[in-house]
Amino acid sequence: MNNSLRNGITWNPVSFEYLFANHKLSSPKFFLPFLGWILLSASALYLTAIIYEKEFVSITLSRIEIVNYFILNPAYILGILLLFWAGFEWGFIPVYLSSFFIAYASGIEVIWATLVGLSFILGLGFYALAYHSFKVDYSLRNLKSIVLFIVVSFLSALASSMGSFIWSFFQQLSAPDMLTVWKSWWTGMFFQSILIVGPLLYLFSKKVDTLKTSYYELPEQRSVSIGWIYGSVITVSVTLALFIFSGYQLGRYNVSEIIGTQQMIASQDVMGSLEAFEIIAWTAIGLIVITGCTAIYLLGNWNKALRTEVISHTRDLLESQEKLKKSLEEKDILFKELQHRVKNNLAQVHGMLELQEAMTDNSEFADLLKVSKSRIYTMALAHEALYKNSDLTDISLKYYLEQIAEITHESFLEEGKEIALECSIDDVHLNMSRAIPLGLMISEIMINAHKHAFNGSNSGVLKIESKVNKKTLTLTIADNGAGIPNDVDFSKSNSLGMMLVQSFTQQLKAKMDLKSSNKGTIFTFLIPLTSIET
Repeated sequence: MNNSLRNGITWNPVSFEYLFANHKLSSPKFFLPFLGWILLSASALYLTAIIYEKEFVSITLSRIEIVNYFILNPAYILGILLLFWAGFEWGFIPVYLSSFFIAYASGIEVIWATLVGLSFILGLGFYALAYHSFKVDYSLRNLKSIVLFIVVSFLSALASSMGSFIWSFFQQLSAPDMLTVWKSWWTGMFFQSILIVGPLLYLFSKKVDTLKTSYYELPEQRSVSIGWIYGSVITVSVTLALFIFSGYQLGRYNVSEIIGTQQMIASQDVMGSLEAFEIIAWTAIGLIVITGCTAIYLLGNWNKALRTEVISHTRDLLESQEKLKKSLEEKDILFKELQHRVKNNLAQVHGMLELQEAMTDNSEFADLLKVSKSRIYTMALAHEALYKNSDLTDISLKYYLEQIAEITHESFLEEGKEIALECSIDDVHLNMSRAIPLGLMISEIMINAHKHAFNGSNSGVLKIESKVNKKTLTLTIADNGAGIPNDVDFSKSNSLGMMLVQSFTQQLKAKMDLKSSNKGTIFTFLIPLTSIET
């Protein structure tokens, strides 16, 4: 069940903009509504012309007859119904044309006839403002909707009656006749809304809304914004101020005409003109006050709704933050557990290789197992460092490289030799994708140094240094051993260790410089600090 059937029918117009944006001119959903609207508007204007030809509006008629005219104003009835069922722009055009036609045919100049037409538009505007602001059912199915409709109809009738003063001035009516027309004007329009429009809304609104929602996919109704409230108040105030000014100008014109054409000025004529202006002023001021109070009420509701929404969003945000925090804690635990298990698995592999090394009698095979153990242990150290670190993405380069250097040095140091290990490492943080290849690269070079650099010597020094300079990490691994023989081309070496060093250098996008002599070998790597945080 849709929202309109559960909570009544709230105002949701089908604007011209919506039709132009969503349907082609040749679409039945576009031209059929426009064709029907044109036919209905033409019929209403035709009926209005017939009624006017019967001289229902005449200074010689009684108040009851004038009231009857406004109770049977076809264009205004159609305009209100179109406003509720289709939208404001659908309703105001036939209303404006009919009221302008009546005023112009009564001998009123074009500019003043336009103002008469605007008075009727102002009346329609009160309906649009009210039902856009309050979101109340307009099918009159409950007491609240009936009360709002009566109140808005009263205000609309008063606003529309502003045009009666312009019409009366041009008809040169006396003050009593002017008051009669004004009272008849607004009471007639009020009764028209209550006795004709109201029952029609009650009888047909649900059917029209069902047809409209089945024929169009209407967008969600726009909520009341502070800009919309200010714009509405300014529009109504400026329009009413225009009528006050117009009444003032016409009053002056009327008084001047009386003074210019009568030698004996009747005080009642002057008082009548002043009284008419006073009625215009107080009516407009009253409507402005009512509009202002409504705006204050809407602003209060808007602020209340905004505050409620902010509180709701804040509560939801705090709940989401708490859930996210809990989820992150759970993921951190799982991630640490994963690192721990990977480290343990690698340790088990390391242990099996160590057992296999102890059981083999082949020294060459034992050396291969020892190198493989070192490589596995290097990877295990990275997972252990990450497990112990509070940051689960980066590890300390100083801690990691010192551990690798010490473990590799102890594992491959031959008995009887005194090879010193010196480390000077700047502490930067490195992510796992770069830490493992860097650690393996250092391990391979140290293993190679232990196996070849100190073959003819029982003592020596292995140095590992790293320096951070702006965007580059400079890593140096040096020994004071015998150096690489001149007939050995490092770049073409078939040694797995050296092939791995070259592969890891490319993976780190580093630049390698190798210097070797009979005084030792120095590997220097320039590693860009991409993905490294100092």
